[in-house]
Amino acid sequence: MLEKLDRQRTDLARAAEQLATLTARAVSTDRLIEVTVDARGLLVDLQIEPAALRRHRAPVLAELITDLVAAADQQLRHQREHLLAAVAETAPGYADVSGGNRT
Repeated sequence: MLEKLDRQRTDLARAAEQLATLTARAVSTDRLIEVTVDARGLLVDLQIEPAALRRHRAPVLAELITDLVAAADQQLRHQREHLLAAVAETAPGYADVSGGNRT
């Protein structure tokens, strides 16, 4: 049982490191706008091709950027869920903790 707990502790520490460094990127369908968000879902990089400024008016451009940030944040949620699900699979069950005895 202690071996399983040690493995889980190691897995949790690794997952915490991975969660802290996650990033996600989203690109517009016309490939003129690209956003990157960090592990907290904050915009950390924004690339706008000059053609996007000619093609889209400011309100449309703002909406596109907002939508891309939301899409990248959704990717982050999936990445987090995947990482945490992998750790949860290694979690000891009640029988592991109690030694298999129900009292």
